[in-house]
Amino acid sequence: VDLLPSGYGPEYSRAIGGIIGLTTKAPKEDRIHGMAYVDLLNTGGLIEGPIDDKSSFLVAGRYSYVGQVLTAFAEENESTSLTAAPTFYDFTSIYKRQLNKKSNVKITFLASKDKLELVANEPFDNDPALRGELFNKTDFFRIIPQITTQLSSKHKMDHSLGVGTDKIILNFSTNYFELNSDVLTHRSEIISEWNPNYKTFFGFDNQWDDSLVSVNLPTQGSSVGGVSSPFSVGDERKFDAQIQRSQIGVYLRQEFKLHSDSKWTFLPNLRFDHFSSNKDNQLQPRLQLRYQWNADLLLRASAGKYVQAPQPQELLKEYGNDQLKSPNATHYNLGFTKDFRNGSLNGFQFTNNYFYKDLKDLVYSDIEDIYANSGTGTIYGSEIQAKYRKGQWSSQFVYTYLKSERTIPGFGTQPSQNDQTHNLNLIGSYNNQFWTFSGRLRFVSGLPYTPVVGATFDSDNDVFIPTLGTIYSERFRDYQQLDIRIDRKFVYDKWILSAYLDIQNVLNTQNVQQIEYAYDYSEKELVMGLPILPTFGIKGEF
Repeated sequence: VDLLPSGYGPEYSRAIGGIIGLTTKAPKEDRIHGMAYVDLLNTGGLIEGPIDDKSSFLVAGRYSYVGQVLTAFAEENESTSLTAAPTFYDFTSIYKRQLNKKSNVKITFLASKDKLELVANEPFDNDPALRGELFNKTDFFRIIPQITTQLSSKHKMDHSLGVGTDKIILNFSTNYFELNSDVLTHRSEIISEWNPNYKTFFGFDNQWDDSLVSVNLPTQGSSVGGVSSPFSVGDERKFDAQIQRSQIGVYLRQEFKLHSDSKWTFLPNLRFDHFSSNKDNQLQPRLQLRYQWNADLLLRASAGKYVQAPQPQELLKEYGNDQLKSPNATHYNLGFTKDFRNGSLNGFQFTNNYFYKDLKDLVYSDIEDIYANSGTGTIYGSEIQAKYRKGQWSSQFVYTYLKSERTIPGFGTQPSQNDQTHNLNLIGSYNNQFWTFSGRLRFVSGLPYTPVVGATFDSDNDVFIPTLGTIYSERFRDYQQLDIRIDRKFVYDKWILSAYLDIQNVLNTQNVQQIEYAYDYSEKELVMGLPILPTFGIKGEF
């Protein structure tokens, strides 16, 4: 899993912020390997290995039953008016086969389902329209065949297709939002190494989806600030819509040096995207530079344009604005990596990056609940990553300073909803032959929120409508959490048994997740995250 926060290459697009890249592993080919585990929260397993001298396979899955545990607890406590029952599972299978001396095929199947179900026994104090069953469900699957061919000593070609479905359901009693999409994706790339100093990557990155959207939600006015009026107030909008979209992308990525001894590497890149949903064509130049100061110090810089299409619901005539433009951003990055290990496995590594993003044509809804490209924004900051290893000890320090702001007509400039000024992770571990002791300390600045300074009574709907203070002018308490884990291995001739104790939030820190208001907004209660959560489990592998 690769986290690409900004300045990534032209092979990725349809996003103006960071993205996550997932690469599935190739199954092992030496012998059959397996693993299975069970603990208090979930259970899972994996098996992989060769089928014959030309093919191999992998099958893995995981299932969580923490939802059943919470539900059973709530049923035993009559005072519990809100039952939370989160469940999830995921499944992966991979088949790889060598077709001939130049080509091999890899077929990947992925499936996942996440559901958070809430059952309110009584109506919510501040919204009589909400009662009964509430749940949020997301699931998808993909079948991805991929063929890789070595065309010649200088040219290689990759082709892949992805076929599957995406489903999202948000259910609020009689109100709901449901999205069912049939998805087809296609990627092709030709890699050409023309000489030792010049390499090109020419590719296509396309996506087609056919979606059915079912909506039964009231209008609620502007949601700027993250606080909406009760559902009881809005006029109901109920409709079904069929949406067909194509997102066509083509890109050229280049790497070249002026000569074999040059310390400079130039990466002039270009991408073109067409979005059928709003009939938009976008050319996105991107440039990256690398300078290898010496064997231990790498300097880099990048700048480029990034674009994403508006969300499908924002373009619906029944609910949004079909004339929206595509939000876009310009990324600027500067950084370096210094390796102090001098070729050893032990020692210190240091990375420092600086970033700036200029966001334009952001989509927001106005006071009449009409979407428009009215927003702009900036994101800037710095990231530090330091790693140290000595013998059986290892540690990692990651710190990000970030300022994320949005400017919206009529509301001025304020922090974005996800602005986190300070984000610190400190990880350490000690590992000998049989024991592993590890821990993680996290500190994150509290997220901003919009205070409610009063309320007015709506006699027609029998609810209070909140009066907002300055948008995102207050913050939750800073987030703090300490986790520890202890592993013990028992090694046998043909397999290994492990026992582990994983304790999240060891100090039982009360971290605020959100605010719950009284029916008239005169009082509020802070909703906390998970308390101390110990987990004990065993794992077997061979």
